[in-house]
Amino acid sequence: MTDLRIQPLSAHDDNGFRQAYAVYHDAILPSEQRTEAELRSLTARPDYRFLVAVSDGLPIGMSVSYVPPGDDFWLFEYAAVAPAERGGGIGANLFVASRLMAGQGRVGLVEADAAYADSGSEQARRLAFYGRLGCRIIAGLDYLLPLRTYGVPPPMVLLALAPRETASVPRDTVERWLRRLYVDAYHQKTDDPRIAEMVSGLPAEVKLAEIQPSPGPAKP
Repeated sequence: MTDLRIQPLSAHDDNGFRQAYAVYHDAILPSEQRTEAELRSLTARPDYRFLVAVSDGLPIGMSVSYVPPGDDFWLFEYAAVAPAERGGGIGANLFVASRLMAGQGRVGLVEADAAYADSGSEQARRLAFYGRLGCRIIAGLDYLLPLRTYGVPPPMVLLALAPRETASVPRDTVERWLRRLYVDAYHQKTDDPRIAEMVSGLPAEVKLAEIQPSPGPAKP
């Protein structure tokens, strides 16, 4: 891999979108995917940011971020890297570039499959990847991804990238984040019962927990 560039994807770049979508389609679990038409429609929204990792003229990675205007968070909604290029820092580059595009002072959110960090699965490797980038789990929140196009998504957690001195987040803030995600990013109703379900058991101050390995027996 040479000449790696991270660049925005224009809403008018049809060929670039098709190539980026191919990477996305192959890398993301089907139950967590948007349809091609839905994803394409997001490229025209001012509150969405698409980045493409290009090497030798070919897209080998892409990311999608939701950046709501006037709010204190942004969502790293998707990151996809071609199989042959994984492990080379492309995902981390996409994350850092997306964070810079979102602007200073925002908490970064990431939707991730629930898994123990050392279970050996692809989901666990992805969770550990975000842990290395400084993300922590919003403790006690069983995140319900509101997508059903290709089946029911697996159990998920919501991660937060916040200053290290931030040990917890008010429950009201978490609820506001969830409501904005559901309504503006996923076009769900304001009173969707899943929002109340997710926050019902949370304490007034919700801890940000480090991503921990499995509590099972140590491997030899």
